[in-house]
Amino acid sequence: MASAPARSHVPPLPLALSFGMALLALMLVAGARVTGYSPELTLPGASVVDSRLLRFEQAADGQITVRDGTTGETITATAPGAEGFLKGALRGLNRMRMADETAGAVPYRLERLTNGQLLLIDTASGVKLDLNAYGRGNAAVFAEFLEPTGDQS
Repeated sequence: MASAPARSHVPPLPLALSFGMALLALMLVAGARVTGYSPELTLPGASVVDSRLLRFEQAADGQITVRDGTTGETITATAPGAEGFLKGALRGLNRMRMADETAGAVPYRLERLTNGQLLLIDTASGVKLDLNAYGRGNAAVFAEFLEPTGDQS
């Protein structure tokens, strides 16, 4: 003798509502795709006020030498162990360069925009860091490289 099928213990109204919500979400996503809606935020354009190509060379003792990417002129050299944010930012960018097997000789570009934004751009990969997002003091470390002498010593 066959036994009766087991009944679900889930109340029918919440089950119907959850399926309805899932169906509504799928319809909204499909509608956005069909109409070409993009969730990306586009900010009003800001133009570049200052720009400079930079090369960063790290010595075995941890000292970082910052050079002008065009002329090769030394802008500054940090004392070993005194480069905190500079070293940390470069460590992350250099890690991406190693993953992409990008040559270390390709300079970075530092840009100040009309809206006050300070960007460090990896010209090899196109990765952009908004330095202001790390705080004013940290951004100021890089902002000094845009000055004519750029010397921090």
